[in-house]
Parts: sequence; C-alpha cells; structure tokens
Amino acid sequence: MLVYSYYVFFQIAAFLVALYQYPKIKGTQYKYFIPYLLFIVIYELGQLNNWFVIDHKNLWITNIAMTISSLFYSFFLLKVIRTLTFKKWIKRVVFLSILCSLIDIVFIQGFWNLDTIAILLQLGILIMITCLYFYELLNYTEETLSIIRLPAFWLNTGLLFYCLVNFLSFSAFAYMAYTGNYEYHLLYDLTANIANIILYSFLMITFICFNRITY
Repeated sequence: MLVYSYYVFFQIAAFLVALYQYPKIKGTQYKYFIPYLLFIVIYELGQLNNWFVIDHKNLWITNIAMTISSLFYSFFLLKVIRTLTFKKWIKRVVFLSILCSLIDIVFIQGFWNLDTIAILLQLGILIMITCLYFYELLNYTEETLSIIRLPAFWLNTGLLFYCLVNFLSFSAFAYMAYTGNYEYHLLYDLTANIANIILYSFLMITFICFNRITY
C-alpha cells in the first residue's frame, strides 16, 4: 500500500521542516502547524497500517480527519484574511458547514461510511476562503510586497490546488467512494498522491521562506 502513498513522505518532510523552522515561526500562528502535521502523519501511518480498522472499516477516521483538517485551515485562514466583512461571513459559513456535516454524519450517510457530502462541503468552503485571500491580496494590499516571500501566498496556493483536485475527485466519484468500490480506491490513490504532494510541497516552501511578513 505504501508504494501508492508517496505523499506520506511529503507529509513527514513538511512536519520535519516545520520543526526545524520552529525558532522562526514560534511567535506566529504558523507554530500550530507542528501539532497539526504530527496529527496528519499519525493518521496517515495509521491508515497504512490498519490501526483504525473497526469491524473491517476505517472510513470513520477519514471523516474525522477531514473535518479536523477543514476546521484547522478555516480558522487558520481567518487570521490571514484582513477584511472584517470577509471574516464575519467566513465564520458564519464555517459554522453552517459544521452543522451540515453533523447532519450528514448522523442522519444521512452515517458515521461508519465515507461522508462525501460533508467532505465536498468542507472542500468547497476552503476553496472559497483561499479565493477570498487572493482577491484581497490583489485588491486591498496597500504596501509593496514580494509575493514569493509571503508564507500565506504559498500556503493558500498549495491549499487551493489540493482542494480543487480533491473536490473534483469526490464530486466525480462520490457514489463509488461511498460504496467502497475498489476502482475508486485506485483512482483515489492517484488523486491523493497528486493533491497531497502539491499541498505539502507548498507547505515546506511556506516554512522555508518564512519571514516577518505574515499576510
């Protein structure tokens, strides 16, 4: 299975880079990536080694991990977005997504199945937030900035690609994912490698290029 999960090495590398850069990021919100990435690495290794299998199913932990990831990035990006109106709407939308996800988990698709409706909603909200960041960056920045030196630029770029790839994957093959179709797992292995390699490569760049500009 590991041969189809190259992205795990990128997740581990991103965690190690974050640890190495800790002296530079400890005074900022980026320090929270260290416990978050540790959680992601443990989750992925657990998936590969069947640590979370209960009654021959491990989709429940995927639902939890996707929800935690969505909430982490949503609240993290709330600190990055400067426009108060955007912040208010993001908070409302995130709260609504939590409510809808709970409804999906409890009443529609269930806790033990892959909750594709909740996942698509979470990915869609993250796409919206990252687009708001780029809109704000293009239209409301009053100072001269070097984009390639902005940690948030690399973070949002990687996250946008990650969410778009996964959103297209889940929306196109939601039924196959929900039913546990074997062919879906092959498709997911491919898209997961692409999406995660992009995200965690950009996260490494985020930490490497980190400076005092946190916009």
